[in-house]
Amino acid sequence: MPNFAKKIELDDTLTELFLSFLLDTKYQVPTLSTEQQNLISYISGRFLISGFILRSCDFNSSHKSLVEQLKYQRRMHLLKQISMKHDLDNIAKTLNERGIGHAFLKGTALNADGIYSSGMRVSRDIDLLVGLNMLDEAYSILKSLGFKYLNKKTRDSVKYHHFGHHFPPMINENGTKLELHWRVTHTSDFKYCPLAEIVLANRRTSNANPHIFSPKIEITIAHLIHHSFIHHRMSLGPVFLFDLATIFTFCNKEWPIDKDLHKKLGIYKNFELCKIFIERVREESSFSSESKLLIDQIFKNSEWLRLSDESKAHSVPVKTTRIEIFDKYNLASKLLIKMRNNRTLYQVSYYSAKFWLILASDICVFLGKVLGLKAK
Repeated sequence: MPNFAKKIELDDTLTELFLSFLLDTKYQVPTLSTEQQNLISYISGRFLISGFILRSCDFNSSHKSLVEQLKYQRRMHLLKQISMKHDLDNIAKTLNERGIGHAFLKGTALNADGIYSSGMRVSRDIDLLVGLNMLDEAYSILKSLGFKYLNKKTRDSVKYHHFGHHFPPMINENGTKLELHWRVTHTSDFKYCPLAEIVLANRRTSNANPHIFSPKIEITIAHLIHHSFIHHRMSLGPVFLFDLATIFTFCNKEWPIDKDLHKKLGIYKNFELCKIFIERVREESSFSSESKLLIDQIFKNSEWLRLSDESKAHSVPVKTTRIEIFDKYNLASKLLIKMRNNRTLYQVSYYSAKFWLILASDICVFLGKVLGLKAK
């Protein structure tokens, strides 16, 4: 089988370091090998967690190179966030002026609520949710503000949205990325999104930014759990745990949750597991044996450190990890996913010649990679 992806399972030292933000006191980082430091730097950059690591870890002189890399990452992330915040303000104010009902999701909402201290929680993009009947107008507003589809081959349209939950990523001249949503959950999970209508019907002005609309905290918690466990199967790293723990602290160690919504989304057990874990480690100075068992349960069969062949950082195995082949889908499933992704990515119909030409081109590239891997 070709190595479509690799699943990395961290040793105890790196697991504790990456989750140290959850502990009551700073994590005393032991001596690390060069391979460990390279992996820490790569994963920190990949999942935007340099701020969390620097805040929660005590490094010594042997970690000088690693600390410099993490500080550089954080500076770059902060500069990006400043630019993104400016664009976010423009988008929010324009949508409000035009009377477009909307809400911002995930990290954008948490920062707007002042749940995190400034610059800690970094977002890759802006997640904007609008009602299905407002898509055309919202898209026109975004274009007027300088946003366009990131992929230049994507059709300038919001017509084809039957299988997805957001349009292809958009970007402006500042490099700010944005995804325009009309759903919160994927169609493969729910035929009718159980979150979108609830988010928009219960939207509220944010605590720290009154011109920015966010979901209620209990809805954000439900979204974080579903997004991590169900939607992305833990492929986005540990930040969702940091989000939950920070919300827990912000709410005076209370959990504002909607149990009925958790059951509807099928995340009740996932939330309870995270709740027990966070409450435990928030009182610990180091991870107890019980906490480590909970970590194993939370990340059981997770994909949170999956590295694709195109993006893997190391050409040789990292000695401190166990690397396994991870290939969830067979060839037929991959081609079906490719077809659906192409239709939504390029905003084309299945019946158009452009769709089939793009698909044929992508299949040739895909098969070329497979044959090349087999030859190796």
